[in-house]
Amino acid sequence: MSAVAIDSWAALPEALPGEPAIRLEPPEGLDLPEATQERLSHLRRLLAEKYPAAERKPGGILPTGLAPVDAVEGGLRRAALTELSGGSGAGALFIHAMLRAVSREKCLAALVDAARSFEPEGCAPSALTRLLVVLCEDPAQAVKAVDLLLRDGNLSLVLLDLQAAPLREIRRIHASAWHRLQRLVEQTSSALVVLTPQPMVEGARVRIALNAQWTLSAQRRWRHGLLAEMAARVFPRHCAALNGAAGGATGGALDAADWHNRKESVSA
Repeated sequence: MSAVAIDSWAALPEALPGEPAIRLEPPEGLDLPEATQERLSHLRRLLAEKYPAAERKPGGILPTGLAPVDAVEGGLRRAALTELSGGSGAGALFIHAMLRAVSREKCLAALVDAARSFEPEGCAPSALTRLLVVLCEDPAQAVKAVDLLLRDGNLSLVLLDLQAAPLREIRRIHASAWHRLQRLVEQTSSALVVLTPQPMVEGARVRIALNAQWTLSAQRRWRHGLLAEMAARVFPRHCAALNGAAGGATGGALDAADWHNRKESVSA
């Protein structure tokens, strides 16, 4: 079996008959056209068939299996938005690592791909059977897809991959959209990870900086070997050493620009 793939909202077929068990509703106050409502109804049916009886775990931590990430808090925070920044190669390896974690933890995940860059080749079939892939036309559409998926409740992990999307399109996403996603994920046991080419997600509870420098010979190496060499720095929101200069008080959130400057100083 392979992952369930949805090739953008526009490509969704007409709704299938029957009401699914999973409740997936559009954002409050949003008046959707009838055709869009039919497509969303079909998405609900796909989710119900893919995840008929998913076991929910309480909030806490989702282990990644990556030592530099797990060493700080044990893994990814559930009920929180984490921003992961770095090169596209490092981001692709992180997604691969998280698919291994999904298989290991026997949980369910969704990957929202804003640039259709996901390559399932080489991924374990046991992980792909637990994965929902949503292919979107642009970052704005991808954010809307995540908004809907977070209202499901069956997904332990939601990945929003923006790394291959044009920077100008990512910057068009208003800060209020990121804060809305954080408020949504706080009501769930899901871990939400937004992969970006550089820090730009306002209100992220945790920021992870990936650093990996490989030569062309890396293309002939196994992924697990490359993962072992990948460096990561984790900056939780509650870190007083980082937040003191940003907001003046322990517990304040780092804004994207300040975090980027600190990441550069750490790399240097």
